[in-house]
Amino acid sequence: MSKNVWDAAAAEVQLMQSGAGNSLEKFILFVGGKSSGKTTAILKFLSRDEAPRPTTALEYTFARRANNLQDKMTGHIWELGGGVNLTKLMDVSLTVDTLHSMTVILVLDLSNPSELWYTAENLLKAARARIDATLSQMSKQKVGLQQKFLKEAWERLGGKDRPDAHVINPFLVPLVIIGSKFDKFQEMEPEQKKVITQCIRYLALSNGASAIFMSSKIEATVKGLRHIMNVAAFGGPLNKTPVIDNKRPLYVPAGIDSLDGIGSPPLKSSDIGRVSSRNPTEVWKSAFCGHFPQENTGSKLQASLQDDPAKDKQFKEPRIDELRAQKDRELEAFKKQEGQKWTTRIS
Repeated sequence: MSKNVWDAAAAEVQLMQSGAGNSLEKFILFVGGKSSGKTTAILKFLSRDEAPRPTTALEYTFARRANNLQDKMTGHIWELGGGVNLTKLMDVSLTVDTLHSMTVILVLDLSNPSELWYTAENLLKAARARIDATLSQMSKQKVGLQQKFLKEAWERLGGKDRPDAHVINPFLVPLVIIGSKFDKFQEMEPEQKKVITQCIRYLALSNGASAIFMSSKIEATVKGLRHIMNVAAFGGPLNKTPVIDNKRPLYVPAGIDSLDGIGSPPLKSSDIGRVSSRNPTEVWKSAFCGHFPQENTGSKLQASLQDDPAKDKQFKEPRIDELRAQKDRELEAFKKQEGQKWTTRIS
């Protein structure tokens, strides 16, 4: 996407060396299922009218603007590809240098609920583990950081003094859950839409996240996306007015929703009395998966990773490709020569 990470780094160094204003930096990490709409969301935020391309591994871009004091503000945007299979690459973006100004954005495909909970559960688990590991590393230099991040996380939700605090395990950096492909979601059955909306609201509540539904084809939802991302990339107040209406795309800022407002887990009648877990999140998981059994996306994604990205046209490098082709030819010639030697020995 436009400049690569090395171009961006070089530009940042040149800016600092020139003394042209202060660089105020924030960081965003996009995660989500394969083809869930992560790249589309980034392109819409950057107002780039170009077709999204499949994300390979981890990609980077940035946005920049000047604030009222003419200080240079930079929003660094990382996008993790591969769905749940490349979570180790979170180590690149979730670091001691970025965590203090990081927002994680989880993109879930509303039109594909058979992978939604599996994707959310595994990516959130991996992100939490990486954040905890990073904080442990940072705490060696400064004591009490874990408690500081936790305190700030509760402050984003308005404090711990709330009746549903027992179901909330707040994400230690700002978290946004985007429900993508809202236009296709609208074509689903009313009961299906109700279950998906309820469960995403619960996921957002229990993780201390904001939630928003969007479609690249509906401009009103794109405006909501740009607002959320402007806050993440450049700071500023978050719109605290929720939109909870079955006929409109969902928007619930962190700290506004409640367990009473969401309602009871939408268990199927056949599951009532069979779900024995006392963990609220496990009950909601059972409710969602009862309506939408989850596919094992891990094996499907692993199969997709077997494709050779070196053959993708977007990564063409003529000089390197020619050297690779030459080595391939040399290898084939060597194999043919060795084969002839063995044939001669056997005969």
